[in-house]
Amino acid sequence: MRRFAFVVSYDGRGFQGWQSQIRGDAVQDRVEEAFGRLTRQDVRVSGSGRTDTGVSAAGQVFHCDLAGDAWVPETLLRGLNHYLPPTIRILQAAAVGPDFHARHDVVRKIYRYRWASLSGRGRGIPPTDDPFCGTFHPPLDWNTLQQATKLFTGSNDFTHFTVRKSCPQDARRTIDAIRWVTGANTLDLWIAGRGFLHMMIRYIAMALLEAGQQKRAPESLRELLSPGSVPPVPPLQPASPQGLSLIRVLYGKKDPFPGGIPVLPD
Repeated sequence: MRRFAFVVSYDGRGFQGWQSQIRGDAVQDRVEEAFGRLTRQDVRVSGSGRTDTGVSAAGQVFHCDLAGDAWVPETLLRGLNHYLPPTIRILQAAAVGPDFHARHDVVRKIYRYRWASLSGRGRGIPPTDDPFCGTFHPPLDWNTLQQATKLFTGSNDFTHFTVRKSCPQDARRTIDAIRWVTGANTLDLWIAGRGFLHMMIRYIAMALLEAGQQKRAPESLRELLSPGSVPPVPPLQPASPQGLSLIRVLYGKKDPFPGGIPVLPD
């Protein structure tokens, strides 16, 4: 058996997330089907982690093991894309050592949440604009938004920033970097860290947007990040899934794909 790693991009709006599940169509299902048609083998792939239903990816990473010596990265990349739907594309492929693991070896994941401003657009945005975005109504208080954003850097307890039924006993996670980037009609939130809880980034994104709209005080968010804090009233809500994209997964010295995909904007 030989091990290969891949970078895959997908439009997640039509899928039940990355990971296979009983209730519906997942990106992993389509990838494994493509492997079966191409290689005539029963292939199981292991991803760097889950993405929620409706969430997209520019740089999800997965690995798998294949029997035989005939397979090379270039052939696998072309063959898989032939059998995959146009909403899923393999961008890169590489042969890796047997000890490489797409999930266990992750050093950092980089996500982007994109908002589109509804200012001057009535109730919607043109369908030709970037469809992978949530929407918000300005104005935003930029100073308050930045003040609230700084609270999330470092290690915090994210019990209130995830789905209650899937919250682990230890909800402490570390955010390496978090910043905003403004465009002509967009507002991007970039977040980097080794791992995140279920829907955690979507909860953070909405909480920060509400702070910028002065619907929540930064002090209230500071309290929610402390262990043992009481649930907020009103409760936090997640931002819509279509605004979130997994941009890049990094593996440090073991990275099979150094360079080529934006890491984090300045």
